[in-house]
This record gives sequence, structure tokens and C-alpha cells, in this order.
Amino acid sequence: MIVIGLVLIAAGIYGITLLTPEVVTFLIGLIELAIVIVGLGLLVVGAIMAKE
Repeated sequence: MIVIGLVLIAAGIYGITLLTPEVVTFLIGLIELAIVIVGLGLLVVGAIMAKE
């Protein structure tokens, strides 16, 4: 199991180094999506609190 895990980690790191710009773009997109979702949640909570 440890050997298989190490092989998978090595393959993953090798793949990331080949596709670095795409991986970085994908991660930045995920972070921006999370920020938008948090912002919408705060907006909804603020609207509910303003009603009361």
C-alpha cells in the first residue's frame, strides 16, 4: 500500500509539473468561486437580518 501510494503521489506531482499553468488557473477559479458563494451567503444573511 505504501509503495502504491508513493507511486500515485509521484505520478500526480509529475502531471502537475507538466500542466502547471492549467492547474494554477483551475485553483484560482475554485478560490474565486468559493469567494462568490461566501459573498452570496453573507448577502442573504444580511438581508434576513435587515428584515427583522
